[in-house]
Amino acid sequence: MNAEEILISRDPPEKVLRHCLAVGKLSFDLAQALNGAGCRLDAELCRRGGILHDICRTEKNHAERGRELLASMGLKAEAAIVGAHMGEGIDPGSIGEKEVVFLADKLLKCDRRVSVEVRYGDVAEKYAGDAEAVAAAEERKKQALALKEKAEAVLGRSLDEI
Repeated sequence: MNAEEILISRDPPEKVLRHCLAVGKLSFDLAQALNGAGCRLDAELCRRGGILHDICRTEKNHAERGRELLASMGLKAEAAIVGAHMGEGIDPGSIGEKEVVFLADKLLKCDRRVSVEVRYGDVAEKYAGDAEAVAAAEERKKQALALKEKAEAVLGRSLDEI
């Protein structure tokens, strides 16, 4: 099965399906652009990882559950990306496949391209009363902004052009 078929086999809500497909496309496009600027990314792995990143979105600890599911299917590289898409193991000083998918995810609200600031604009509201969740979301925002800056430096242009 390909990534799309695997995701669809889990019967995700329509909004999650649209988001995952959009993250897959943006991840591929970002990887291709970065490769054109000298990076050595597996753009197809970025696409697959993007498509599968929220495969267990409706479950508690969805990143870890998705990582476990994909690892059990023998998809180790995709599993590593999925397990990192909530910020664990992300290195804002480096650009690898995990970082590309993480950033693409943070540049989309559902399937609509937005800035990192817009994506995280309602964090306090969304996680009201849960200081730990707010802090984690703020950390992801900080990581995404650092990665965006790093990618734009490598590209020599704004990510908005991609």
